[in-house]
Amino acid sequence: MHRVVVMILGSLLWIGACDQASSSEEGQQTAPEKVQTVEESTPEVSASDIKEKLEVPYVIQDSSQVLTLQDGLEVYFIEKGTGPSPSIQRNVLFHYHGMLTDGTVFDSSFERGQPLDSPLSRLIRGWQIALEQVPLGSKVKLVIPPELGYGAQGSTNVPPNATLIFDIELISMY
Repeated sequence: MHRVVVMILGSLLWIGACDQASSSEEGQQTAPEKVQTVEESTPEVSASDIKEKLEVPYVIQDSSQVLTLQDGLEVYFIEKGTGPSPSIQRNVLFHYHGMLTDGTVFDSSFERGQPLDSPLSRLIRGWQIALEQVPLGSKVKLVIPPELGYGAQGSTNVPPNATLIFDIELISMY
């Protein structure tokens, strides 16, 4: 899974660079290329739309700062905090930005301007496992396999068996 995510992100960055070079050479913006999706039910999304969504708010610049945990759960450290990591019994206050692998944003506390305050034990299993490894003050990108997310049932804005991508800023715990 790690290689797939890194390959997707690398391809998107390359496509974005080509789009920028093309528009600067011609002095005008060209229409973004359309990306073929794997699932027929997923609408077509432009490469620049995907690139923007995967980079907002955090960009993976150093893939050496990756923890691979159980069931393929990946934690990319964007900024590593210096505080303690929360235990499952703690409440956590954090911002998050949740996306599907096609770049669709399904929920974002960043966009609402209000961080989430919740017992860690009430969050999806992927967040529980990952956040117990994340020091307070960290900014991370999580890639959560379906089994540790919403699974086969999905949720209101998440289809069944979806891999989830979250940008998380761990603000405090109590």
